[in-house]
Amino acid sequence: MKKFLFLFLVVALAASCGKDSYGPVPILSFEGYSVPSIDSNTTTFEAIFRVKDGDGDIDSSIFYTIHYYIPSTLEEQANARMPNIGQNTGKSVNAQVKVTLEAIDFVRWVEHTGTRPDSLWMEVFVQDRAGHISDTIQTTKIPIYKRQ
Repeated sequence: MKKFLFLFLVVALAASCGKDSYGPVPILSFEGYSVPSIDSNTTTFEAIFRVKDGDGDIDSSIFYTIHYYIPSTLEEQANARMPNIGQNTGKSVNAQVKVTLEAIDFVRWVEHTGTRPDSLWMEVFVQDRAGHISDTIQTTKIPIYKRQ
């Protein structure tokens, strides 16, 4: 009985030491925001993502577009740095990435004038050096509360 238990533990240990195989295409998922909502006084907040890449050839940029429910909003693609991600060449990557947005990134309205959005969300993707692009994901909406 002890031999079977020992053999089982050795096999379980060997199986658990296997290399993570996420595949060559990066995998991106949204984990949340650093705050539950933003308002006119918010100067910065973070959008938190999980990036996985099986062959580790991920570059150090994450691309995003911020969207609002507001007509004539200029929606342009931006990118943010992912520190130290590019150092994993040849190794699989499973990293948490925080994209810090400052007021200039998300305040696209002037208080007490015109139409203002009540929420914002992001579309995000990553691309590795081989040209593989992750699925484009959409974050949940974060409410924007306006001063009265």
